[in-house]
Amino acid sequence: MKKTLSLILALVLCLGCAFTFASCTAGDTIVSKVGVQKGTTAKMYADILKGVEVVSYDTFALAANDMKNGNVNYVIVDKTTGLSLCKEISGLKVVETIPLSSENYGIGIDPAQAELKTQIDGILESKAAEIQAIKDKYMNDDEESFVGVTSAAKNVDNAAGQLVVATNAEFAPWEYKEGTQYYGIDMEIAKLIADELNMELVIEDMDFDNVVGSVGKQGIDIAMSGITITAERLDVINFSNPYYTESIVVLCKADDTTFDACGTVVDLLTAMCVAAEEEEAAE
Repeated sequence: MKKTLSLILALVLCLGCAFTFASCTAGDTIVSKVGVQKGTTAKMYADILKGVEVVSYDTFALAANDMKNGNVNYVIVDKTTGLSLCKEISGLKVVETIPLSSENYGIGIDPAQAELKTQIDGILESKAAEIQAIKDKYMNDDEESFVGVTSAAKNVDNAAGQLVVATNAEFAPWEYKEGTQYYGIDMEIAKLIADELNMELVIEDMDFDNVVGSVGKQGIDIAMSGITITAERLDVINFSNPYYTESIVVLCKADDTTFDACGTVVDLLTAMCVAAEEEEAAE
């Protein structure tokens, strides 16, 4: 199990893209700025590229807004979240035809709670139809069917009766907050799991780069925040069986034609850097 489940891009970049690396840099000159959310696999991928300045943000939304304002050239993001951002922020689009990678989301679980992992895996299997329905309604923007989830107050005297989940509620449609209620695919699945376990659900909202490291500490049982299963994270926490396969994509301005003729990842990454060079020259 200790293999990264997001190897496609890494293999392409590390083994098959020497030409792309060469195209992205003239010496140590930075020719493109790429926005990412800190702590994500998107940042890991961006860090592989030479000739690219990686700009980290607390959320993908901040990165996307900064790109719209002209402060970064592109954003690397999870496809589902990228599509959600395009609905919230006008003038953006996702390069859907050429995903950079395919990776699996899992529920992070306290390694000291082996039985909890068994229970969660069982619920993911037995409630697969209901979980698929939750995913479908968010993917299809069926807002009338969205269910707000309210967090119980954390009670250390009733730790055995509470399921405490760490999340970053800045990742629609997986998790986001409106007022005091939490919405999103992960939040409704978390509520379903808590109900099946006959436990109260407690939600702890935090920066994404703290989510994985919080599991097993201060009473936090699990983490749900669109978390990709990777070898590095498996060194820290356990994961449930995967419950969603996601693509990592490039987000750009809606009028950007840079990638229209691209057919492969190599084409896309090369075009990304060449376009940035040409834009800089034009200025």
